[in-house]
Amino acid sequence: MTTAPLTGAAVIAAAWPARYYAAYDTTATGLTKVTALYDVQSVQTVVQNLPAAATMIALTEDQWALTQGAQAIWVQGGALLYPARYYAAYDTMAAQPTSVTGWYDTWTLSSVTSVPAASALIAVSSQDWSDTKAFRLPTGRGVQDGKIIDYTPPAPPVPLATQAANALTAAASATWANYGSMGVAVPQAWITYQTALKAIADGTDTASTALPAAPA
Repeated sequence: MTTAPLTGAAVIAAAWPARYYAAYDTTATGLTKVTALYDVQSVQTVVQNLPAAATMIALTEDQWALTQGAQAIWVQGGALLYPARYYAAYDTMAAQPTSVTGWYDTWTLSSVTSVPAASALIAVSSQDWSDTKAFRLPTGRGVQDGKIIDYTPPAPPVPLATQAANALTAAASATWANYGSMGVAVPQAWITYQTALKAIADGTDTASTALPAAPA
């Protein structure tokens, strides 16, 4: 039995089973960048100039589309460091939902030393990345169970000392209106209350965890 030799497109398909490839310096250690992109099925491609498939990274059709406008596609260990290109960052140690802390187009960055690993990011589609009116917003976006959601973080708790200072201002106003302005002695309960508030506000009292109750 004889096998007919491969010709034309069959030769290309046998040698380069994927259609799209990214070439890089295979001798580089650590981080490196894609040096060339190939559509092996393009009529403009010169087969004789193609590197061997084993020396390149096969790209999906979606990844090939993402290469448009890319300035630096990072490679490590023979694979794309950020295969999805667009990402949202968040605090992976925080309870969810938690806020999105940043957006990255990783294929346009001249350095990725400060970018979290892809596994610590949420991949974002090119369509969502382009939507700067409803999706990729500077505020109001969060992460829950691997998805980007609408999210406004709760206001941080007001420090007890600040609460005490505010309550002291209100108490001083109330005692003046009800007693001092009319020449009436301020009841001891109100004096004790304001003294306690002042101690919390100025840090003298560090043991209290709640404000004292205002006099009836």
